[in-house]
Amino acid sequence: MKKVLGTIFFVIYAIIAIAVTVLLLSYNDYNCSELGNYTLYIVKDDSLEPNYKKGDLLIIDRNNLKNVEIGDSIFLYNVISSSEYSLVVDKVEGKIQQGDTVLLSTEKNGVYSSVYYIGKENSAKAISNLGTILSILESKWGYLCCIVIVSLILLLEEIFELVIEIKYSKYETAKEK
Repeated sequence: MKKVLGTIFFVIYAIIAIAVTVLLLSYNDYNCSELGNYTLYIVKDDSLEPNYKKGDLLIIDRNNLKNVEIGDSIFLYNVISSSEYSLVVDKVEGKIQQGDTVLLSTEKNGVYSSVYYIGKENSAKAISNLGTILSILESKWGYLCCIVIVSLILLLEEIFELVIEIKYSKYETAKEK
């Protein structure tokens, strides 16, 4: 029974470690994970309240920009500085086509290029408190402590068990002769 529980724990841990690693490797220029047509955003403050609270994980479906109409509520990246970004939710007041780029005029925050468009608000899902857990696992120290060190300990345990098994199998073989 103890071996079965250990195996179940190890499989769950391996899935979490692989998932966090994939999310970290799929970061875009705005420090958000992008998987296929989905953007994962961790709400870090209360700027998106009352709809989204600090610690929520938003899974935003990247809809085609052609489907965005005036009056739609959309998610956009707001560039604060060269290394700092935030997410804004705003209503579209107008769309202007300029060559390959579409400019989105919004109610509160001005005009945005289509490069900053993430998706419509009505196609997003929010999971409460999962963002807090994910932000801890994705941090440098969280990843080191929860993924790297635990993986190292599990590897050393397996090597130790292998050495013991080899040692005692040689001892048992010598004893039988």
